[in-house]
Amino acid sequence: MSTQQQARSLMMRHQHLVKNRQESMLSRAAAEVGLDAGSQANVDRK
Repeated sequence: MSTQQQARSLMMRHQHLVKNRQESMLSRAAAEVGLDAGSQANVDRK
């Protein structure tokens, strides 16, 4: 694997982890204010 491929792979993994973390935090925040999972899905699509 070339250095460029490794860098790209690391960046993609990092972005994936950040997205998962953000979605988890958003889901927890929604639960705290009383939104259900269906409402959260609608917010994400807008």
